[in-house]
Amino acid sequence: MTRMELCLPHADVAPNKPGRTALVGLGNPAHGDDGIGPVVARHVYDLLRNPADIDLLEHAASGFSLAERLVGYQRAVIVDALTDAQAEVGTVTQVDIQNPPSHSFLSFHTAGFHDILSLARSVGLEVPKTIVMYGIAIREPVTFSESLSAELAARLPQIVQAIAAEEVR
Repeated sequence: MTRMELCLPHADVAPNKPGRTALVGLGNPAHGDDGIGPVVARHVYDLLRNPADIDLLEHAASGFSLAERLVGYQRAVIVDALTDAQAEVGTVTQVDIQNPPSHSFLSFHTAGFHDILSLARSVGLEVPKTIVMYGIAIREPVTFSESLSAELAARLPQIVQAIAAEEVR
């Protein structure tokens, strides 16, 4: 019987300093509106009063590799696209990743981020205890384009202000 191990290289691990925050723009900038996370994170970072304890990270890969990049941080703020047919494009929603749906299907293909964080903690990785996630409503996450749709780009200033206002407090 073979034993499967979770192998995570730690080349990008941040120093474990009290108060250190990762501001993560999550999304693929080559997929149009799916790239809203990195765009907004960059703008929010520029508006923050004291970014000395904040690292701006852009990430477009899996939740497992995101958990790896968060090792060593005390807090994380994640900005990502959220496909929501009911919400107006550009609506910002704070997503509760601490209380996921009661059903959980942990596998490498279907794990939710809460499951991934639980797994990381169970193997002793120091992922942030506090994670705030903002989802920004979009319609089409897989359009091949390096720019945002006109509708989402028009809402960009309000999106940035809404998230910055929450994080600057």
